[in-house]
Amino acid sequence: MIRPVKHSIGTHPHGEITVSARCLDSACLWTLAATSDLKAADLAMVTHTGLSGHPTFARTFEDVALVRRLELNEGKQEIPPPSAQEPQHERAAP
Repeated sequence: MIRPVKHSIGTHPHGEITVSARCLDSACLWTLAATSDLKAADLAMVTHTGLSGHPTFARTFEDVALVRRLELNEGKQEIPPPSAQEPQHERAAP
């Protein structure tokens, strides 16, 4: 029997959001490699604009998505990410 199942999707709690960019001026080859430092990415684009006068960029944001099947977790306040289900090893006291 097939039936619909509710899911939710969001950014994985242990994942990073990264951004890359390229200048859209037709003669410019400036690009920004993917970085998780979003403020540094913004600063790099602002600096490029200041030096070149090119104000327009194509930005690509990427994250790791986590899909959760909701009905398996009814009654629970939070659904732990897969890595939280791994056994924790205690450290020996120094």
